[in-house]
Parts: sequence; structure tokens; C-alpha cells
Amino acid sequence: MDYEITLNSLEHFCFCKYQWWLNYIENEWMDNIHTTLGNIVHSKVDDRTFIENRNGVEIRRSVPVFSNELNLYGIADLVEYDRNKGLKINVVEYKKGKPKDNGDVQDFDGLQLFAQMVCLKEIHKCEVNGYIFYDSIKRRIKLKDEPYFKNLLLLILNEMRQYIKNKSMPPKNIDKHCRACSVYEICLPYIGEKNA
Repeated sequence: MDYEITLNSLEHFCFCKYQWWLNYIENEWMDNIHTTLGNIVHSKVDDRTFIENRNGVEIRRSVPVFSNELNLYGIADLVEYDRNKGLKINVVEYKKGKPKDNGDVQDFDGLQLFAQMVCLKEIHKCEVNGYIFYDSIKRRIKLKDEPYFKNLLLLILNEMRQYIKNKSMPPKNIDKHCRACSVYEICLPYIGEKNA
């Protein structure tokens, strides 16, 4: 069986596999300052009923997308349907963070965005470009290196499905990001660790 994977779980899995397991398999979720700020950024694109037209470009928010081929589903934050010369689609994922120092999108963000692009290409059979809107810099960054993200997506999906299939909780990966994690109080990463 090929287990369904949600688009938003991809980023969580890359950030911390243990957090992903708690959130998406065990349904353990807590909000903290980072999730709250993320929710505020996403509130700009959460209205599914909002449809706008600008110069032949239809803009929709909170668009349901799926891929039967990869058994993925979820919500794309913002999709622009440009019908001026055939159909061309831009998908925009909103993030509270910032790009890499070299100006490229963060790998975690890019993976989730690329998965949305795959879904939209499968649905519409047309060119799809992807952008991350980083709220901290108030602009879009175009996703580059699609072959890298395609390979990464296939590897990550396989690994996620192995954990699910085997009902095997990933080990904790204790690092500097732990204290900023929304499930820190559930995970308690430093309890019982030899190097605590």
C-alpha cells in the first residue's frame, strides 16, 4: 500500500522526523510563537472564496491540489492561472522565514513547493513555476534546481512511507532547533539523553 502524504507534512519531516511523527501520526500538536507567526502569515492566503483577476491572470487562494501518481494531497497557498497565451501557472507558498544566505529558497520550503508544482502539473498538464513568498523580506523567490527537488521528494516520500508502514517512530534528532520546536514540551528532547 502506498500511504497518502500531506504536502505540509513534508516540511515537518525534513525539519525533524520525530516532530513529524508526533504531529502527523500521533496527532500531537502544540502552538508556540513560531507556529502562531506562521499562522498570521498564512492568514493572508487562507480565504478560499477570494478570487481575483488581474490582466488575464486569475488568482486563487487556498487551492486544494493532489497527485494520484505520488499519492500526495494538500493546499497550495496561492495559485495564479495565466491564460494570456495558453495556460501557465505560478504557485506561491507563503513562509514567515527567510531565504538562504545566497538568496535561494530553503530546502525544506522548496521541497513542499516542488510537491505542489508536481500536483498542479499533473492536474493541469501545463507549465508550472514555483515561488516562496518570504514574509521577512516581503518578496518572492523563484524555485530553482527542479531536478534536485524531484530526487529529494522521491527519497523523502519513500522514507516517510517506510516509517508509516513499519509503524516505527523515528529517533529524536537533538540539535539547536529543539528549543524553538512547537512540540518541545511533548518531546522533552533532553530527558534521558546521555549528553543532556
